[in-house]
Amino acid sequence: MNNQLNLKELERKAFRSTYQDGLWDLYFGLIVICMSIFIYRPASGYSPLNILMAVGAMMVAYSLFWAGKKFITLPRMGQVQFGPQREKRKWTMVIVLSVVVFIQSAFVTFQALARANPALGAALSAFLSDKTAGDLLVASIGALMVGPSMIVVAYFIDFPRGYFIAIMIALAVFLMIYLNQPIYPILIGLAIAVPGVVLFVRFLRQYPLHREEAGHD
Repeated sequence: MNNQLNLKELERKAFRSTYQDGLWDLYFGLIVICMSIFIYRPASGYSPLNILMAVGAMMVAYSLFWAGKKFITLPRMGQVQFGPQREKRKWTMVIVLSVVVFIQSAFVTFQALARANPALGAALSAFLSDKTAGDLLVASIGALMVGPSMIVVAYFIDFPRGYFIAIMIALAVFLMIYLNQPIYPILIGLAIAVPGVVLFVRFLRQYPLHREEAGHD
């Protein structure tokens, strides 16, 4: 029994070691910064250039993440295959996440029904007539769309720092929608990315790539 528990603990440590390169933190930090451009509502209206810049920046962020995993992390740590318990957790995550997405979709459906139903729409419009209350509601729904989903993912992929990242991203979405000031999500993105830089530097020092290993790549 103790041996089985020890094996599970060793597998958990090995699984969590895949996050010690800091690349996930860097990736999500860059995504939040890109999001600040995407969600920003300028007085002159949305600019196609801003949208293209945001999408392009997200593609660059993912490309850097992919390249880091392939050319930096993988040569140093190798490819690890985990047991059926991890596979089971993955499918459980998919099911739970589907439920969360369903609940989130219900909010969007409710808003669509409110627009189609005059009585319900009138009641909602009366509440949203106060701009502050309307912005607060939309910002809260936006944060709820992001936060719970990421917390579920962090739990099932055993990523402890993911809880902090989930809360910070939800806060960034809320502030971006409610205040419409890009500076706040940019600062939050940096707060997520900077620890990732520290972890990445530490990872490079802890797992140096030997010359013979570099020659095989």
